[in-house]
Amino acid sequence: MAKSSLLNRQIGSVFMIMGTEIGAGVLALPILIAHVGVYVGSIILIFVWALMLYTALMLCEANDTFTGNASFASIARKFLGRKGKGFMIIVFWITLSSIAMAYISAAGSTFNSILSIPEGFTSTVFVIIFGICVIIGTKTVDYVNRVLLSLKLLAFLLVIIILFSALKIVNLTPSGTVTSIISSFPAIVTAFILHNIIPTIRSYLDYDHKALKKVVIIGSLIPLILYILWVTAIIGNIPSHGPNSFEILISEGKSANVGDLLNLLSVNTKNLLIRNSIDFVATISVTTSFLGTSISLYHFTQDFFGHKDTNISTHFIIPIILTFIIPLMIVLLFPNIFIITLSYAGLGATILFALIPIIIMRILIKAGHEFSMKILRNQFLLALAFMIGLGVIAIEIFFH
Repeated sequence: MAKSSLLNRQIGSVFMIMGTEIGAGVLALPILIAHVGVYVGSIILIFVWALMLYTALMLCEANDTFTGNASFASIARKFLGRKGKGFMIIVFWITLSSIAMAYISAAGSTFNSILSIPEGFTSTVFVIIFGICVIIGTKTVDYVNRVLLSLKLLAFLLVIIILFSALKIVNLTPSGTVTSIISSFPAIVTAFILHNIIPTIRSYLDYDHKALKKVVIIGSLIPLILYILWVTAIIGNIPSHGPNSFEILISEGKSANVGDLLNLLSVNTKNLLIRNSIDFVATISVTTSFLGTSISLYHFTQDFFGHKDTNISTHFIIPIILTFIIPLMIVLLFPNIFIITLSYAGLGATILFALIPIIIMRILIKAGHEFSMKILRNQFLLALAFMIGLGVIAIEIFFH
């Protein structure tokens, strides 16, 4: 591949990673971090980012043991055997389907808040339009994502600048209990999920090992910085207690959705430019994240049923049903499941993207694999990351 073409695809890959991650951060993090305050919340964000980047690099290493395409089904087949493969396939589909449901639910809530259109109708149209983009292929998703993400980042930065000008320091004061701080971890994990798109990006970069790791690091670092600025800007403009405060969202528990946050921010800022810009950011955030999540899920199901199979049922119909139709039907039955699905997705994501990569690294170490990064074979860090992953799972089970 020519250098100019590779660079172009690296830029597109960074955008796909950012698009996949930032939707969860923009739409869910202010609701979650409001429980614990900006200061503690920022520490949690950095902590979770470091863990998820570490395990993402592990998956890059595992992918590079393949000469061609390698989805999670392929990785499971190679490293975990038949039972491990079956377990990983089930957890992967449930996790990514949960994330897809979260974004479909958020899309319905967002458009309902902006246009007062019934959530079920907008969710269905949303899935049809952007599902077609996914089915057409990665290049289509890349260019659609680039345009949307570029527009979103401009509006995103504009909103942050305006909100910072009206920020109230008193709103940033930590107000969360130990319980709320601990229970926020699983859902926050979903804000840093890029692992699911690594096989797709690796193929898109023509299996360039160095380019893959570079785009993973850059693509995850930019969202972390933006998350901290965004959460600070949002929480700094909404009081913790009283009328029109985060207390309202917290009292709604797991039924809180994106539209609730948009309405709350609109009441407190009373700035039409801010409201329109945030509506725009929220709309595109849902779209870019849905594209990133659904393309990885779609490719996963195609690989599982035979990626090179020309049978229309196994190559198109079944993947379409599993990727789009089933998640949409569940959202139509249970509309406000945004936070609920992110919490359960956090549990599955920790198993898939934290624990399993560590297990695979240990298998590679025993096999005498030559690692491209020594940190990936550090026994202390591997043990520490594994214990943290188990802790996140325990939190989700205990608190939910």
